[in-house]
Amino acid sequence: MAIRLSALGDVAISAPLVKEYARCNPSIQFYMMSQPACRPLFGGVENLHFIPADIKKVSPDYCGDRKGLKRLASQVVNEYKITDIADIHGVIRSRTIGLYARLMTFFGIKYRRIDKRRKERKLLCSAENKVLAPITRSQRCMEEVFVRIGLEDLGFALKDGVLPAKKKDSQGFRIGVAPFAKHTGKQYPLNLMEKVIETLSGRENTEIFLYGGGEKEIALMRQWAEKYPHTALASGKNDLGGEVSSMAALDVMLSMDSANMHLASLAGTPVVSIWGATHPFAGFYGWRQNPSNAVQADLACRPCSVFGKEPCSRGDYACLNMISPEMVLNKIDVVLHL
Repeated sequence: MAIRLSALGDVAISAPLVKEYARCNPSIQFYMMSQPACRPLFGGVENLHFIPADIKKVSPDYCGDRKGLKRLASQVVNEYKITDIADIHGVIRSRTIGLYARLMTFFGIKYRRIDKRRKERKLLCSAENKVLAPITRSQRCMEEVFVRIGLEDLGFALKDGVLPAKKKDSQGFRIGVAPFAKHTGKQYPLNLMEKVIETLSGRENTEIFLYGGGEKEIALMRQWAEKYPHTALASGKNDLGGEVSSMAALDVMLSMDSANMHLASLAGTPVVSIWGATHPFAGFYGWRQNPSNAVQADLACRPCSVFGKEPCSRGDYACLNMISPEMVLNKIDVVLHL
């Protein structure tokens, strides 16, 4: 059983890895424990099963407290008969599930936990002793846990190769735009993003599809869809699996360092991603995405955060405001071969 209870983007990073290990080990029953909404990301593999873990109090099966975690561990032991736990999250909740499960079996279950390379990440984001060098990809850190469990190292996260650009069809270009991010340090200013959308929507044979969640975000995207031609709201019409399927029809996705970058990657769609306080070197770049498709400002203070949570030390978020709409549009045109 693999455990990843975190944000959608991090779970999406794990999906192709877990599915590949299940496919390559058909005699082993694999289980993925994650948030209920993530179930569609792990379908299509006969020996891979999903265990929902609701840690957000959105259902009667809430398991985010100690009592709930103990109940989950009991299921792991008694219902699913798990023999090995690959903790690819490494937080208190996942560690607690692992501990309870081991105690219930008198430590008969093998448990291995992810090494998140915290020391390297700290140096990458240091203001005084910054070491600007790529850290082991998050996907590879997860894969190492499977290897330490005893599975053959497939080197899945080490394989080279990027998603090819899609061929233009007679119906023109379909461009996805995911303008939001959880933290300010990762979100391109909305007034600048609107200029990008305005320019794209004015092009012939081009359709824009807007992705995002949350009431305020949906309301703003609906305004944009009404204001600009050939622009439509894509989110809110399907479950997660349907949304990923809709992304597969895009020629390119424009996103932040956010979940939609990873969902589009699963869909096989090239992504132009905008990076502010965070950096691709931290190990969370989109799976099989071309590194040259990242739009970044050259600032000595970058990156200042792994996840974009910390406030800007300059106070102006220059890392995002220095990125002009023209820079973003030019990168999209490169991907579309315009």
